[in-house]
Amino acid sequence: MKRSTYISKWLPLVLGALCVGYFGFHATWGDRGLLATRHLQERTAERQLRLAELEADRVVLQRRVGLLSGPAIDADILDEQVRKTLGWSRPGEIVIMGTD
Repeated sequence: MKRSTYISKWLPLVLGALCVGYFGFHATWGDRGLLATRHLQERTAERQLRLAELEADRVVLQRRVGLLSGPAIDADILDEQVRKTLGWSRPGEIVIMGTD
């Protein structure tokens, strides 16, 4: 078998296998491959949970702001905020500092 016939017979097959290997590798482990996509999906799920938590916190804060603003201010909320800000307490009160 001539050398040129041998090369012309196997060269397309080798080049095709190299191309399949190259693109297969990057389809799996590349920046936009299957593993990267799975990682991004996991991060997206975590971020969506965090967003839901933050939105719940925002609703609570909006409710508290609503009680402190407008024509009718809730006296209990106002008293709580003043005491917390100024550190005041009444005689005989036990103050438990929360983490807001």
